[in-house]
Amino acid sequence: MISVVALNSMEDNLKKAKELLGIVDQMSPPNFNSSSMNLLIWNCKGAGNKNFKRNLLDLVQIHKLDLLVLMETKVELVSMGMFFNQMGFTTLAHVDSVGRSGGIWMLWNPSLVNVRVIEASSQLIIARIAKQDYP
Repeated sequence: MISVVALNSMEDNLKKAKELLGIVDQMSPPNFNSSSMNLLIWNCKGAGNKNFKRNLLDLVQIHKLDLLVLMETKVELVSMGMFFNQMGFTTLAHVDSVGRSGGIWMLWNPSLVNVRVIEASSQLIIARIAKQDYP
């Protein structure tokens, strides 16, 4: 048996969201036409091979990223530093891998986004991220 589900209109979805959040009808929805922030968070499971570099270059060019976070890099950042500089990511926070496991790299272009790292450990990087004209 095949069941057919009717898709709700955008207005219906907005009405349901307002009901769930307790927003009165006079309140306008957020303006999503303002400046956006493009970021990629990728559990890459290894950052040292040619396929990774080729795929990352494509993703950065297509999506024009402001911030890039790579997890499970499994290699030390020093082996990739110039590669990221050439893509415009000149500032970073990182936790190197231990042996062949772990590794977190957070990279950004400081002219596009401001990042202030609050804490870093082998499992996480906590940061405050801001972009001009981004709510």
